[in-house]
Amino acid sequence: MDIAALRLRNQRITRPEGRTPADVVRWFGAVQSQDLPASLWAVGLRMGKAVTEADVERAIADRSVIRSWPMRGTIHLMPAEDARWMVRLLAPRLDQKVAGNYRRAGLSPEIVARAGHVIARTLTGNQGTRAEVYAALNAAGIATTGSAGEQRGMHLLVHWARHGLICVTPRRGRQQTYALLDEWMPGGTDLAGDEALAEMARRYFRSHGPATIKDFAWWTGVTMTEARRGAEAVKGEFDRASIDGVEYWLRPGVRAAPRSSRTSRSFLLPPFDEYTVAYTDRGAVADRDQLEAAGHGIGPNLIIDGRLAAVWKRSLGRGHVSIKLSPVRPLTGEERELVPAAVEPYARFLGLSPTIAGVG
Repeated sequence: MDIAALRLRNQRITRPEGRTPADVVRWFGAVQSQDLPASLWAVGLRMGKAVTEADVERAIADRSVIRSWPMRGTIHLMPAEDARWMVRLLAPRLDQKVAGNYRRAGLSPEIVARAGHVIARTLTGNQGTRAEVYAALNAAGIATTGSAGEQRGMHLLVHWARHGLICVTPRRGRQQTYALLDEWMPGGTDLAGDEALAEMARRYFRSHGPATIKDFAWWTGVTMTEARRGAEAVKGEFDRASIDGVEYWLRPGVRAAPRSSRTSRSFLLPPFDEYTVAYTDRGAVADRDQLEAAGHGIGPNLIIDGRLAAVWKRSLGRGHVSIKLSPVRPLTGEERELVPAAVEPYARFLGLSPTIAGVG
């Protein structure tokens, strides 16, 4: 079983299929998005038609995609109709993990609750920037910075996003804004308990397979007991294969195309892309020493035939984007020839002309 090739297929990288940004996000369940421009490209890369950065970001403005903190303390894009049940399912796990941070920052349950009232009052009927929300909290006597520099304000914003009070909304200039989730996206799908856990498992294994139950537990932040329970509920929908004693779950009937028949073989992935970040073991992407040299695979990567070939940086100029590659291993002549095919779609997504450096 070619794990890398199958993941490229299931993650819709080699076969983009999403007609809309919401289609892509719905397929995954959630897409990591603490770096907004990176997540916009992660979605655009997987769409079955040419789109621009503005097209994808518009999905946040038209409320078909919600941006918030459902799991792992990290911002994700979620389908708007699923945002409420996802944060409700996963918030308790994070509450336990961050309790010590709250104590160190002097955030008692009473202060957190009072901050929720202030945030709700501030954002009722409008959107506000972080600075505006912080100003309201400080005016109410809730300091947003601790005596030792603790980011109390950020703790409070994330807490109330996790609990479904607020979500991240479109940028105002360069500043992200926040709104009340019930105003921004009223209604939505209502799932809870084991039904919600099973749906998370279904979306994870269909989009990320071949993957393990341990991968699913890490991705969501649930316990292994919960992960096994979610997987058990959907086991009839997936194939399982054992490799070196490790059991992998994947959609039935999915086959990777032979390398010789693949029309696309090289891809410029954004930082925090699901292809690398969503697994506990990233050995399918690169050898251990290469992963360490490349920041454990979570940075911006050039992937060729499923494997990490280089990391990259971009520089924006008037009308063009310059991509500088830093190979993690020597590239063959054939691999160097594949680099433009990875860079050019990204440049089109930005509406810019590309230049490439560092290929050798």
